[in-house]
Amino acid sequence: MKDKHPAIPSKMILFFVAALLFWRCEGPPGPAGPPGSDGLDGVNIVGEVFEIVADFVPESDFRIRGEYGFDILESDKVLIYRLDATDSEGVDIWRLIPQVVFHEEGIFVYDYDFTYFDYTIFLNGEADFNNLEPALTDEQIFRVLILPADRIDVRMDYTDHEAVLDMLDIKEADIQRIKLNE
Repeated sequence: MKDKHPAIPSKMILFFVAALLFWRCEGPPGPAGPPGSDGLDGVNIVGEVFEIVADFVPESDFRIRGEYGFDILESDKVLIYRLDATDSEGVDIWRLIPQVVFHEEGIFVYDYDFTYFDYTIFLNGEADFNNLEPALTDEQIFRVLILPADRIDVRMDYTDHEAVLDMLDIKEADIQRIKLNE
């Protein structure tokens, strides 16, 4: 019986010889890549935390806007917590926003948005913000936490303020307070 594919072994040999020749070829080096971020290779970037105290006022459309004062990467995540209360033992109770509030004036939300150079905290909803009591609008305290992109994949409950501070290795005493609206 005659072989139907006599050229297959010779084609395979030719392929392997050609692959071996190309594998051994070396050309001139290519152009240099784009420069990376300034800093030392292999250094973990730590998160940043600061606290702001501000009022929601009609003149700013019940918005609080601020800049970080330092550079963050576009890939970093920003979390903002609102000081909701202090318990009977003097421990602060922080709540991650957005935070929905059911009020006699209507439902509203403490909410925020951010870019890599600024953030805005605002009231949103159907309530008449002009009629909210000062405890909900004046001297509001927020904590702004910047999570480096390399820490975002950590599985944890980000509503747990203390756990996030522990992950970032940040102590309460190291948190800077900034007073806005002055």
